[in-house]
Amino acid sequence: MKPARAFPVVFFPVVLIAGVAALSACSRDTPTTQAPPPTAAAPVAQFDATLNVVNNNGTIRYDGIVGTDAARQSVETALRGAYGRVSGDLKVDRGARPAPWQDGLPEFLKTFNQPGAAVSFEGRRIELHGHASEDDRKALLARAELLYPGYAYTGLFQGVGDGAQGEAVSAVLAAVKPGTSGAPLVKALNEAVTQTPIRFEPGSARVAPDSLALLSKAAQVIQASGDATRLQIAGPAADDPSLAQQRAEAIKVQLIVNGVSPAALETTAQAGNGEAAAFRLL
Repeated sequence: MKPARAFPVVFFPVVLIAGVAALSACSRDTPTTQAPPPTAAAPVAQFDATLNVVNNNGTIRYDGIVGTDAARQSVETALRGAYGRVSGDLKVDRGARPAPWQDGLPEFLKTFNQPGAAVSFEGRRIELHGHASEDDRKALLARAELLYPGYAYTGLFQGVGDGAQGEAVSAVLAAVKPGTSGAPLVKALNEAVTQTPIRFEPGSARVAPDSLALLSKAAQVIQASGDATRLQIAGPAADDPSLAQQRAEAIKVQLIVNGVSPAALETTAQAGNGEAAAFRLL
């Protein structure tokens, strides 16, 4: 009788299970690579929307910054609706806050039609500069208070009704005859700003409201002197030369707002200890 054949024991299932276990262990021990979290966008600096409108003898120029294309279209539509043909550049920056003055702008512009005047909107502040009569300032202030209650009204709006702006104009400039140029013109300008110094808000380059009328009259005298006149404006001396330069630039801006050609003016910081601004021929 032949002995029964012995069959080998098959261990494949055990090996398979061990392999699966080993793979599972590897999967637990090996860290999974994950995509890095998205980088957060840098915060956008927020600032007030602005608009500057200048009526240069009937020619309307504008500039400023608003936050959206829709806001730009709205403002430019209001300007064209009030004046027809206008020129300027209104930039769009997503950092600009919504303009609180935008909705009332069409109604305000119906009153703003004084040649030589300029108005600036910045957040909840409205500033009037340039040249405007007492009656015009009163009318514009009344419209601003109606459309924009609670705003700050600065520049020529301040002192309306008390005659302060008219009295601030130097008698020296009032006596200058049209066509006066060269050394006599510079002498009159320097006498005027010495007798009635151009003042600035403390620690800043913003011209104080009660000096705006003086600069308006100075601009008229410079314009009447002829196209050949070129002047250098020396900013009032200060401990900070940079501030003196900025104040010279602020005087230049006010003269340009009042109609003086930008090509006729240069600026520098005042040397020495003099407190008043100074004019020099170029």
